[in-house]
Amino acid sequence: ASLLKDDILQPQPQRISVSCAPDVLPDSVMKFLATSLDMSSDAVDNLWYIVKDVVWELPMSAETSTEDEVAFKLHGHELGLVGHTLYPPVKTCINHDCTTWQHGRLLKKEEQCRIVIFTHSEGAKPAWTVHLKCRECNTNYQFNYSVKDQLQTYYSGIPQHIQVSDHQFVKLNLAMHWMNLMQIAQLFTDLCYSVSATNCSHLYGIAQTHRTHDDTNHWQFGNVIMTEQVWDCFVILALLDDHQL
Repeated sequence: ASLLKDDILQPQPQRISVSCAPDVLPDSVMKFLATSLDMSSDAVDNLWYIVKDVVWELPMSAETSTEDEVAFKLHGHELGLVGHTLYPPVKTCINHDCTTWQHGRLLKKEEQCRIVIFTHSEGAKPAWTVHLKCRECNTNYQFNYSVKDQLQTYYSGIPQHIQVSDHQFVKLNLAMHWMNLMQIAQLFTDLCYSVSATNCSHLYGIAQTHRTHDDTNHWQFGNVIMTEQVWDCFVILALLDDHQL
């Protein structure tokens, strides 16, 4: 359940504290836990009452285990639950001129989108991203940045996933791997960066075909990374890293 903290929190009443475990699980999470654990809904409800505070204190894991991935694929996808759901890093509006921020109310207006996350060791993974919109100032909070009046503002720090298109993200360790390869290639050749980006995308595609399973076959978006997306990933990561200095 610790993997589903944001999914548990989002449907809760607006004024609920984010630091305390909610008393009631959303229907989708309840059904997922009941089917994946082969338990009745009443048993899950009772178990949640006992362990909720412990679960809420657990850090959210950046990786899902093989067992978790299987459970989500078998029982979670049809309920809109996956092992990777990217929420904005903020739960309330951060516009200090907004009454929502002034009253400390949680953001509840949301938009869900299917995405694909490209990972270093596990290939392309099906996922969701959730955008949260402030009803007062109309700021749209997404995973990497917020958007207001067509101005896109990245959050501070380096995100664990880099958005390279509307529905595709690259995990940070894979982005760093590509960046290292492209920088090394530049030391030994006069070829332009786009050629190195092409090689990165081709190598990733070859590795993807040798994987024993492909979780994205049934997903809305494919598992092919394009040269332009590798290059965009390089540029975004370089700019964000430079901004930290």
